[in-house]
Amino acid sequence: MKIAAIIPSGGSSRRFGKNKLFEKINGKTVIEKTLEIFENNPQISEIIIPSSPDSIEGIDAIIKQRSFLKSKTVPGGSSRQESVYNGLQACPNCDYVLIHDGARALVTQLIVNNTINEVQKRHAVVAAMPVKDTIKKADKEGKITETPERKYLYQIQTPQAFRFEDIKKAHELFKGENATDDSYLIEKMGINVYIVTGCYKNIKITTPEDIELASILAKE
Repeated sequence: MKIAAIIPSGGSSRRFGKNKLFEKINGKTVIEKTLEIFENNPQISEIIIPSSPDSIEGIDAIIKQRSFLKSKTVPGGSSRQESVYNGLQACPNCDYVLIHDGARALVTQLIVNNTINEVQKRHAVVAAMPVKDTIKKADKEGKITETPERKYLYQIQTPQAFRFEDIKKAHELFKGENATDDSYLIEKMGINVYIVTGCYKNIKITTPEDIELASILAKE
């Protein structure tokens, strides 16, 4: 059985102001911390990193410097969905795929292993945690229209894991959907997706404040 990890790393970092992947969390860059988790997991056979033009050279340098043997970059697309599909085309012989945000540097081996174990049983799984806050739905004018029951709501994280043939078909069927979440495409195919327990520390680095928070969380 062959398991690949696809780590899209081609975001624009508009909210951050500069390329967040090369910001440091306690001495290591965001993308370096992300990659080393998957490099050090014996169940992962290969790691594909779809990267933007302004990221690919820096990521290649980190791969070389750290002697990451499983990792290789491929050109990203104009959207996250295109980037993931480029990654899928680069690992055609795998059985399962884990898709993980390059900016989620605090993912743990426990989350990765649980995701791998569950995808073999349930075929489509996502790391997630129950929401802590009350969620309101509002219309375009800001008027609250609904208060969903919180006990059924989850904040979705990554990794998300699927059978290779399912996620590849989903990307081909719904090309151009501009989905920011891969499980959404699987749902559109009528395939059930199941929750795997993530971690509240598994944050996505989006703003400079997130770097400060991640530096604290990584020490705990």
